[in-house]
Amino acid sequence: MLHNYKLGCISASQTIVITGIFLLIWAFGSYLIYVLTVPDPFVCFPPFSGCVSISHAGGYPFSGFFYRLLVLPLAPFLGLSMYFIVQFLQNINPDVRPNIRRTLILLGSVILPISFIVAEAFKDGHRFHPQYVSDLHLLFSVIAFLSLIIFQIIASLQLPKARSMIFLALLPVFIIVFQYSTHIQKINDIVEWNVFISIVVWNVLIGRSLRQ
Repeated sequence: MLHNYKLGCISASQTIVITGIFLLIWAFGSYLIYVLTVPDPFVCFPPFSGCVSISHAGGYPFSGFFYRLLVLPLAPFLGLSMYFIVQFLQNINPDVRPNIRRTLILLGSVILPISFIVAEAFKDGHRFHPQYVSDLHLLFSVIAFLSLIIFQIIASLQLPKARSMIFLALLPVFIIVFQYSTHIQKINDIVEWNVFISIVVWNVLIGRSLRQ
């Protein structure tokens, strides 16, 4: 049963919720340290104005150290959280097909943590790295985002009577479609932050639902 799945003394639901909260701390904490330690930083609320990308803080000494330090434990925690979610789906919906479970585990527990680490933990300073490092960062960031978005959409479709979760899982897709239909300045960074936040909120909400 699901209550038997734990990480030490931390339950499956707590692991998922804590992972979501630490993802927010990772992104916003890195940006705050960037603002406090860099001369003439871009100061704003990024999800609204898009003054910087999530990864921008990773290119500076102090904020970059915090940025990469949290990625290393977050990636396996994120993969483990996705595994717990698959077990949760299997418990509440026995009709989930084996190929769907395998697809979810591949996306959430294998592709996601690996691409997350490659994209973020080994990201060099944005001013000094060769172009191919920036290209690899972008490539694996896209892979991480897409694998998590697809995971959440498929998982939401397996939830009985959970239209709100399906909508929240589809929200990043709506935001990205909006991105390609407008020419608002700095829309790319606004989209990145809001897609990230919607993904984390989905993670926290489904973690809380495991307690019920």
